[in-house]
Amino acid sequence: MGYYSEVYIAVPKKDEAELDAIMNKHDLLESDSEYGDNRFEKSKHTQRWKEHSHGVTTDKSKDIILYQAGCLKWYEEYKDVQEINSFIEMGEEDGRCIVCVGEDNVVHSDIGVYENVFNIFMRVEVV
Repeated sequence: MGYYSEVYIAVPKKDEAELDAIMNKHDLLESDSEYGDNRFEKSKHTQRWKEHSHGVTTDKSKDIILYQAGCLKWYEEYKDVQEINSFIEMGEEDGRCIVCVGEDNVVHSDIGVYENVFNIFMRVEVV
């Protein structure tokens, strides 16, 4: 059966086409096909913040692209995982990041500063 993960990736808008090409090479982007499960959904997000300098407050923003998938076997020895991880590592300084949360709600791997984009919580509910 194996260990399944939820995988979250964020890249600057300028890196979208390159990551899409890697994902399409490995058939990892969501499509309308009958095999749409276990593929990444993509969305655009604008991060907004305020910078304060010398008594002046400036509104800042940047567009990022988010990728999210669940029920993936995200093993380091897999070629698709290696290519995506390598791509994220090469652009860490530009804001690329990835975080993987296992079925036991534990972060088992991450690259970059994912805390700038994602908050991770475990929630317990009564059924």
